[in-house]
Amino acid sequence: MSVSCSSEFPLLALDGGGVKGISSVLILDEIMDRVRTIELRNNISTSTSPRKPADYFDLAAGTSTGGLIALMLFRLRMDTRQCLEEYSTMASKIFAPTFLGSRALGSMLGSVALMANVLWYGSKFSGVPLENAITQVVEKYSQTTDPWRYNLVHPNSGMMFMCATVKEKGESILLRSYPRPQDAGPVTRAAREETLVNGIDIVSAARATSAAPTYLPEEKWETANPNRPLVFWDGGVLNNNPIEQLWNARYDLVERSKKPPMINLVLSIGCGWSENSKPSTFIRMLNIIRRFAETYLTNTEAKHRDFTRLANRMQGRGDQNNHVQYFRLNCPTGQLRFDMADYKSMPKLKDLTAEYLTTDTEAAGWVNEIAELLASRE
Repeated sequence: MSVSCSSEFPLLALDGGGVKGISSVLILDEIMDRVRTIELRNNISTSTSPRKPADYFDLAAGTSTGGLIALMLFRLRMDTRQCLEEYSTMASKIFAPTFLGSRALGSMLGSVALMANVLWYGSKFSGVPLENAITQVVEKYSQTTDPWRYNLVHPNSGMMFMCATVKEKGESILLRSYPRPQDAGPVTRAAREETLVNGIDIVSAARATSAAPTYLPEEKWETANPNRPLVFWDGGVLNNNPIEQLWNARYDLVERSKKPPMINLVLSIGCGWSENSKPSTFIRMLNIIRRFAETYLTNTEAKHRDFTRLANRMQGRGDQNNHVQYFRLNCPTGQLRFDMADYKSMPKLKDLTAEYLTTDTEAAGWVNEIAELLASRE
């Protein structure tokens, strides 16, 4: 587990949003590139290598897509360029339409195949491509001799967690890359089991955070009671923007006997937001489900507004968090709406994000401020 020797801790939150997560990675890549520029200019470092988020943020939280990105950047310690490449490949595999197990049929039938899959199997896409894609990435970025290779918890991992939701209980579960603190146990009894705390494998955790209703199948874990498996929906049901869970988990950074950690930076990165609030049509009988999955589950800006209010109230109060700087970067897409499974829309999302970072003066200023804070760490 990577622990900073700094007295101040930066935190990172990554929204869920399916293929739209490519926008989040591009924003973070711009920040990391700016950090490198500042460090070279100020002789803080002479290395020209890409900067890794795991070396700058002490704790990261992600939901669904954001969880997979956090997994790659912190548990597997990728740099943002590597993450961009792997994420693009992964998305095209996970969200390629299939029908009766055939990609050719799925491609031919398109939305008809997806509708049939929902009616017959309960989800548009199979979980197998996700499992295979995650396994391939893990094996590419780990050593065959590493006894922790497939475990989510790893002694050399950057600190991160993925949000998932216990279906029956409606409780948020944090799937950590580090041992869960004793005082951070969930209320759901089955989720407290030791094998489900520190013995989770990466693929199972990735499936749990990604099990978005109607998109990917539920994830089921065996428990001490063979008749009562633990069933997960994705973390987006409760925490598509995991900022609240991240803030509450800041206590994981220090031992319970020590003072609460001093947080100097909280960065929240979205997957893009549209001014067009009207959901796209599916078919009449599934319209309510689609509204829930695409409108409610992706309403990340509400969490942002809530945390903005909290951050404002903390200023000037004289406690350890009175100088927290909070930033939210989220690319606007105008009237364009992007389905969270439409991987063919990723090039357009990349273009919009690049435009946002270069033409939005407020966003560009925030990127500089964030980079300066990260580059100046002790």
